[in-house]
Amino acid sequence: MKSLNDIRLAQLAGSLYLLLIPMGIFGIIYIPEFVQVAGDAAKTFANLTDHETAIRLSILCAFAIQVIQLFLVVALYYLLRPYGAVAALFMLLFTLVSVPIAMLNELSNLAALLIVRSDGLSDLFSSEQIQTVALFLIQLHEQGIMIAHIFWGLWLIPMGYLVYRSSFLPKNIGVLLVISGFGYCVDTLTFFAFATDEYLIAQYTFLGEVLLPIALLWQAFKARRLR
Repeated sequence: MKSLNDIRLAQLAGSLYLLLIPMGIFGIIYIPEFVQVAGDAAKTFANLTDHETAIRLSILCAFAIQVIQLFLVVALYYLLRPYGAVAALFMLLFTLVSVPIAMLNELSNLAALLIVRSDGLSDLFSSEQIQTVALFLIQLHEQGIMIAHIFWGLWLIPMGYLVYRSSFLPKNIGVLLVISGFGYCVDTLTFFAFATDEYLIAQYTFLGEVLLPIALLWQAFKARRLR
């Protein structure tokens, strides 16, 4: 990574990737898991009612994550393409597939909030029925996340390959990214095969995603000092 353009791409990619981490924790993990109380429609409905602002912020975070992801993958595509054009193309394509899935999936959360705010439904349905539908929509959102989940894993596998082949990033980060990618894919398979989230492993295999942006920013910093 000697050209000024590569340095800028590494800085951009590293910064965007780091930005995704707290936004993903808040918008995709913490708030959705906090809102849904498994098997308890009344408590889930109460969470929707009491924490509407936080839920709307999580939806905005989910939208922002997808927009950032687009800029991130383009930066990584141009930065890593010299180490494998086909792999870089697959990395790009997997991301382009995941973005609309993840964004459209937020309609479930928005629909749940509409139910909470709709006064007319109480004239047609009982409170128990309304609460059950709200819980269903929240659960539907979880299912949609797991569909996007597999593409969040698939894009990491060619990325890990490219990082491994690159001349300026540690090869072990490339290996960790591939492991992380398989972790996401396995999660999707086990979630739908066994209808449970008890066997999810991506929460233990994500280290490469944390180390990559740090390595990108560090390499860009070193390259700038040498210019």
